[in-house]
Amino acid sequence: MNPAVPPPSLSRLAVLASAGTAAAATGLVGAPDLAAVAGGVALGALAVPVMGPWALTAVVPGLGLLPGGGPVAVLSAGAMAVGIGWGAATAVRARSERREAALREELRNAEQEGRILLGIIRRYPVLLEACQELGTSREVDQFAQALCEHARRLLPSAQRIAVHLGSGGRLTCRAVSGSGGAEPGEDERFVATEARTLVRRQGEALRVLEPLRGDRRAPSDDHLPLRGVLEAVITVTDIGERLALEQLQALARLGGLGLAAVDLVAQARSLALHDDLTGLYGQHEFLRRLEEMTSVARRQQTTLGLVMCDMDHLKRFNDQHGHAAGDEALKGVAQAIRAAIADQPEAIACRYGGEEFAIALPGLTGQALATRAEALRQAIARVPGQALVTASLGVADLRADEPMRAALGRADAACYRAKAAGRNVVALADDLPSVDPDSCILPRITGAPR
Repeated sequence: MNPAVPPPSLSRLAVLASAGTAAAATGLVGAPDLAAVAGGVALGALAVPVMGPWALTAVVPGLGLLPGGGPVAVLSAGAMAVGIGWGAATAVRARSERREAALREELRNAEQEGRILLGIIRRYPVLLEACQELGTSREVDQFAQALCEHARRLLPSAQRIAVHLGSGGRLTCRAVSGSGGAEPGEDERFVATEARTLVRRQGEALRVLEPLRGDRRAPSDDHLPLRGVLEAVITVTDIGERLALEQLQALARLGGLGLAAVDLVAQARSLALHDDLTGLYGQHEFLRRLEEMTSVARRQQTTLGLVMCDMDHLKRFNDQHGHAAGDEALKGVAQAIRAAIADQPEAIACRYGGEEFAIALPGLTGQALATRAEALRQAIARVPGQALVTASLGVADLRADEPMRAALGRADAACYRAKAAGRNVVALADDLPSVDPDSCILPRITGAPR
């Protein structure tokens, strides 16, 4: 069938069949076979160039002239030609309409997929920008905010994007975009520790947790690796969102590389800012951080407790047992201090001088601060070694409008008081006057020297 010739209308089919019937009827007089053939072939030859194969309906009535036929057979064959032509034309038209509908549907689908893929292609530069920005991040909060923003650009319709970071199994939410959710829980800790993707269904939404570090190395004694989780709560409705999820996984891998760089920078800073022997902060970094803590306490109108700890007779200890044993004693005291403040993540401690340590405890004051200092004194007395190690401690509360260094000076004066009282005790600085931080002169304390 010639696809260029559309199916004819019923009237045209009737005309063709009627013409073929008339031609065949002439064959009833004289030479039927010759007339039928001549009539049908003539009409077919004339109509085929115009109407295509449908013109063959004009030939069908000639079948009525076969042996045994007559006028009725000719008319019946003509009617049959019309019916056959009409049925064939209807079937072809229906197939054509179905084909057109299918083509229109395919076109709509292609246009939709084209728009989706165009949107996906436009998101790929986000990965490049993320690689550049995350690779240059040096601070944890800066890194978390950048990662959260790039994830939002990849998944603009996400209900929630969050970045959880931490070490040693302790995670905190450092950046969030959107609503819902809470602080990280068991799912986040599992993903961060096991470095595995986790997907949870929440009604019609999916909660996707991607690890930011691909390794599961055990932490070393002196460093807990920084780990994290990229969280996204989305509704996957089409192929575009599924492809965006793959991009989210790629972003998480880039985030893992950036987090490793941030971790290395933190380690380098830690080595520079910590005491080599004890691992505690050095005096300079401790004072810098204590200045920040003092500002926060002033602004939020909270308390801040200070403790000065001085080992007793360390020179005599070194003379009797050697400096190597003295170093081990210093390490033991530092370990006892870390254990004493482990339940307060905001607390900081440092090796202030040769055998002297300083501790800042936000939120503790008065009797609670003295109780904590007494527990530390007892823990130091239990430090294992070649001989008993003891320490004298002085505690002070930060007073209103008192300079930070002045409060630290009072705690140091209270430490002198503890030594004057016989050592291996805790003394309070409640009744001591504030110290002028510029004079570096402590309140006069009578008794035994250090």
